[in-house]
Order: sequence, then C-alpha cells, then structure tokens
Amino acid sequence: MESINLENNLKLSFEKLPHTIRLIISKTDEVWVCKKETLKKLFEFVNIDQAHVFRGRLQLIKIDDRITIQIKNENISTISANTFKEVLNKLK
Repeated sequence: MESINLENNLKLSFEKLPHTIRLIISKTDEVWVCKKETLKKLFEFVNIDQAHVFRGRLQLIKIDDRITIQIKNENISTISANTFKEVLNKLK
C-alpha cells in the first residue's frame, strides 16, 4: 500500500486490488472515505490539464498541476499531480 500524507493529520492511501485501486482517506488510521477506480482511469485523470473524477463523497479535482481532494464538497487538501502520478507508477 502506498500513501501520501495530507494536511490536518490526514492520509491518502492507495491499495492495489486485483482489478482496481482503492483510494482511502483516513485520519489516524480511521477510514473516512474510500473509492475504487481502475489504474487506467486514474492515469487518464492525472494526465489531463483539467479534470474531475468520482461522484459522491470523495472527489478529486485537477487543475493544471494541482489536485484538490474534496470530501462531501469540502476541500480537505491539495497535492501536486506529480506526487499523485509517482504513487500510481509504483502501483503498476
């Protein structure tokens, strides 16, 4: 499992499953929200200048080189697209 530390003691983790990647937002090891997506779609998302992925409680919004993470329409953190892409490359 790969992880990115976010603001406010939050963590974005990537769990590799047989056919998908499970993205998990947690705070001090308590899962807040998670979402499953294919690695292919995550790479498509990170390689576009402006994109929005997922509907529902967890959403990722990419503008240029920044990815904003939202839970229930509230911005909780922002990370660089390069950091996100580096983690995806480790999951290949």
